[in-house]
Amino acid sequence: MCACRTGDTSRRNLAAAVLLCAGVLSGYALGGCAPSPRAYEASPLPHGMRIAILPLANYTANREAPDKIAPMLLSELAQRGGLHIVDPGAVEAVLAREPWLLYDRIPPDLVERFGAELGVDALLVGSVLGFGFRQSEGERIPHVSIALRLVRTADGTVLWSAAHSRDGADREWLFGLGRVESLEQLLARSIAEIALAFPATTTDAESQVPDDGKRQPLRAERGAR
Repeated sequence: MCACRTGDTSRRNLAAAVLLCAGVLSGYALGGCAPSPRAYEASPLPHGMRIAILPLANYTANREAPDKIAPMLLSELAQRGGLHIVDPGAVEAVLAREPWLLYDRIPPDLVERFGAELGVDALLVGSVLGFGFRQSEGERIPHVSIALRLVRTADGTVLWSAAHSRDGADREWLFGLGRVESLEQLLARSIAEIALAFPATTTDAESQVPDDGKRQPLRAERGAR
């Protein structure tokens, strides 16, 4: 009888240990330790704010990095309610008349000029700091690093900024499980996480976009309230 009780206890202890390990490991798999964007937000954005996304400065060896990131960034932000993202074609037309090398270091006079020509309230500028693969024990691990700023065209105030770096091994937890092998997949996750950190919009009736979709940029004092 004693042996039977000992066996039952052992089996119960083993089952409990297995469940505990499974819970811990699944916690790593689901939550992981992936970094979140480091973001600054001055205040919620006025509903209907018009935003132009400028070309990202590229500080990586991959020349295609900005062209891959910009459309995904535009798509994510366009899905958020309360924002109007200006068509990239209109942005390109204006930039062709005002060429500038690094748009993450755009001077105040150009910020105001671009805002007036595009009829926007803010410019989204930034840079690609990392985009590619690193070597780890003979394996290629993707990595992405992006920095962004939302600048009000009326006075150059930074309304929001974020820096985000992701690595394909951020959520790796056991024998390669949880690792992201694809650079495109890692980029998509990074952009989605940045979009989640973007400011919410207010429901200020004064800042609603008219039916014709045209209006003047918001005044500086309105955005500061």
